[in-house]
Amino acid sequence: MQFPDSFFEDQIRDGFYVPALMKRSWAAQMEVLADVAGICKRHGIRWVADRGTLLGAVRHGGFIPWDDDLDICMLRDDCIRFNAVIRRELPQGFYVPESTTMGYRLLTRVCNGKSICVEKGFLERYHGFPFVAGIDIFALDYLSPDPEAEKLRKQLAVVVYKAVTLVDDGNQHTEQTEILVSQVEKLLRVKLDRSRSLNNQLFALLEELFGRFPASQAKEVAYMPNWIFDHVWKFPLDCYRRAVQLPFEHMQISVPVLYRDALRLQFGEHYMTPYRAGGGHDYPCHRPQMQQMAEALGEETLPFEYKFSPEDIERTAPLPGNRTDP
Repeated sequence: MQFPDSFFEDQIRDGFYVPALMKRSWAAQMEVLADVAGICKRHGIRWVADRGTLLGAVRHGGFIPWDDDLDICMLRDDCIRFNAVIRRELPQGFYVPESTTMGYRLLTRVCNGKSICVEKGFLERYHGFPFVAGIDIFALDYLSPDPEAEKLRKQLAVVVYKAVTLVDDGNQHTEQTEILVSQVEKLLRVKLDRSRSLNNQLFALLEELFGRFPASQAKEVAYMPNWIFDHVWKFPLDCYRRAVQLPFEHMQISVPVLYRDALRLQFGEHYMTPYRAGGGHDYPCHRPQMQQMAEALGEETLPFEYKFSPEDIERTAPLPGNRTDP
């Protein structure tokens, strides 16, 4: 993917300072997305931009200036097919984490590596960005057209979700765990194998509940970890039946065909008005890797990390044609 040299310059966007390193992070993530998109195209797998990435595509023609990651989503059946092929299809060195952290276990993350890399080929491929870059892929599940059936699914999923968060391999043989697991078995009419990881079996039950209803009769979809806890995000299935292309920085990105409807549901009627808030992690997401590299070098900061004082930020450059003495 080609970027003009000017793309990698520090920039003020919508009053927000975007450093050159963040631009390199954006470019590296877009390279990962391009590889994922190529795999999806080969296998007929549908995907579209999601969350802040979708909003950025529509409102900014690229990243939201204060956003630092790329999110896409797929309908559940596409996500199943994607997860079945991705590990064997990705370029050498790519990594798909199998996290035990609940939040990341409920999505697929595709990374361009496992750790910091300063090898020449890697830096050339990822525009001088030495840190791990990746994208998050969320599954959208079909909602039942029967309100009572959907209400029951939500209730069961909440119970199993909480069991997954409470039961681990270290406590699965305790009396409290046995009581909880027995309740799950009774509610779902299943029998779990006590000689195997109960956490893994519970998580499999949770995913079965998420994917319980087929697409054939569904009219709406939702991201289940939000939906079961009564977050209001649910979307017309028609939003995601087809994709259209929008400019995104120096590439094109797939977005839901009814992307305006999706954005209104997520961000409200005034989604085109910038509002600097939100985010599910500290900004920038590569800061822990920066600290790790600095510690390895025995430095407090990295050579390419810049700090600005209030005076630096307030200082204005002279107007063109005006001369100032040193």
